[in-house]
Amino acid sequence: MNLFHLRTETLLLYVWVLARVSGLVVSMPVLSGKAVPVRIKALIAVALAFLIEPVVLGNVPLPRLFSAWLGSLVTEFFVGVALGFSAYLVFAAVSFAGELAGVQVGFGLVDVINPLGLAEVPLLGTFQNSVAFLVFLASGTHEALIWALGRSYAIVPPGQGQFRTLFYEGYLGVFAHFMVLGMTLAAPFLVGGIVLNLAMGFLSRMMPQMNLISVGFPVLVLGGLGLLILSLPFLGSVLEDSFFRMDETLGGILRLVGQHGG
Repeated sequence: MNLFHLRTETLLLYVWVLARVSGLVVSMPVLSGKAVPVRIKALIAVALAFLIEPVVLGNVPLPRLFSAWLGSLVTEFFVGVALGFSAYLVFAAVSFAGELAGVQVGFGLVDVINPLGLAEVPLLGTFQNSVAFLVFLASGTHEALIWALGRSYAIVPPGQGQFRTLFYEGYLGVFAHFMVLGMTLAAPFLVGGIVLNLAMGFLSRMMPQMNLISVGFPVLVLGGLGLLILSLPFLGSVLEDSFFRMDETLGGILRLVGQHGG
């Protein structure tokens, strides 16, 4: 009877852990994309939960009521989503910047398939997303997410997470930060596009006989390519800084989820 009880408790705890891990897997960059088959996502989630569960085993009491345990699964899932989506917001900021920049420098009409999400996105946004993906891997942020998931059980034990007002206020701050990041990445193209358009406007006034469409559009595209080349070091530096700060961001989110006041 004791052995049966122990096995049941271990199984319930494993499912508890699996809920949080699944939330991370379905929301983190790369793995959340449609290009990754559902079976692969499920296999990764099951394997990670299997590795993490022994660390949690014996340290957390299970709820006495099965209904309480079942309800806490939803909270556990969204704790994982909060972690994974925080990293995904960097890629959302890059896509936002690419869309703004593409419109300014003549790439707004060209859409390609994003290999990570299998969705049509502007050409410039796809290129910047590819750079962000390389920086994401090179900076070890994918490993930081797994470490944050493991540490999350010390900060927010299973069944102890609560999404209160402080969490939503804090997460709005995270959204605002990445919105600013997107504008920062798009700034060189926005300024450059305005300057190029003003120059084309002056030329059209000085030389009314010039065909502005046939001349201006290639100049705008070439100017955009020049800005892209010049901004690559800036793009890499900003993304690297954002990914290196991800550990701090994830820790702050976990502390907000673990706070029981507010």
